[in-house]
Amino acid sequence: MRRAPAQFRLIAIVVTAALCLSAAACNGGRQQEWSFRAANPPTSSPSPAGPVVAKVDDVLPGDGPVFGVYTPDRSAAGLATVAAKVGCRPALQEVFGSVMDGVSVATLRGVAGTPMLSLEPWVSTGGKKQPDWSLEATIDGDWDKQYEAVARSVVEYQQPLLIRFAHEMNGNWYPWGVANGNQSGQYVAAWKHVVDLFRKAGATNALWVWSPNIIRGASSRTLKPFWPGDSYVDVVGLTGYGVREANPDTTYKATLTLIHALTKKPIVLTEVGVQKGTDKRSWISGFGSWLLRNPQIAGFVWNEVTRDGDWRYDDNSGDLSAFKASLKTAKVSC
Repeated sequence: MRRAPAQFRLIAIVVTAALCLSAAACNGGRQQEWSFRAANPPTSSPSPAGPVVAKVDDVLPGDGPVFGVYTPDRSAAGLATVAAKVGCRPALQEVFGSVMDGVSVATLRGVAGTPMLSLEPWVSTGGKKQPDWSLEATIDGDWDKQYEAVARSVVEYQQPLLIRFAHEMNGNWYPWGVANGNQSGQYVAAWKHVVDLFRKAGATNALWVWSPNIIRGASSRTLKPFWPGDSYVDVVGLTGYGVREANPDTTYKATLTLIHALTKKPIVLTEVGVQKGTDKRSWISGFGSWLLRNPQIAGFVWNEVTRDGDWRYDDNSGDLSAFKASLKTAKVSC
């Protein structure tokens, strides 16, 4: 490649130095007891020379909660459609994958935002009773080859991502939950086994999301028996939908109290939405102010898929307007 004349190289050096000083002066963001702070979301870039080491700051800016979606269209065009409708481009995109079926690099690269991979240890068509996919089977290493294959895809992806492994473990509707012959303590052992496999494979670009269901409707009214500890969790996730509740505080308060007793890790609402009914507009309208009152909520992923019910923020123009207003109130990071 031809080099630029010396005088232009000198100008470039001076400009670069000025930009670096400016960036250093602006670094830091707001300080609070919750362990995340302001940072720019990751963007597509050339393959790095060495391993990517993801940090929570890389994907969860602390200057406002991050907006994410679970939609049928995970492409850039799909995100552009969402952005045009609500005035905010989602930074997170949820994608589901089973350990049995594997997760391809192409699937991860097809996600326009930062992927939140909900990794499910089961046969997706098999229901909640699957003895082959008990927690003991994972602990004993029966599926290590399948886990290691997913880990290789994650390493090859070479960008930061969130892995939401074996979510809603405090419910009885999945084979890794309070069912399928699983015993107390096995969830933590299985979690640590899987995280260790990924770490051994070099998946330093993965951030681990421990994601229970809100205790309303769950089989277990406590979370402590499922908690792997701060050294094995980067982000706390939470599945919680508004169901005949007039405000988010009613939906989340009891569960957040339990989480705060365990950790100060940042929290992402990994599945959120509101059931149709007379309370839906009120719930959405209050969402923004609720986020402001709960700064430990670092982001949320709204369910826009209608497979298991209609939880969307845009099922009608009034709900959409209320949602857009809540995004502004909460100063959501776009």
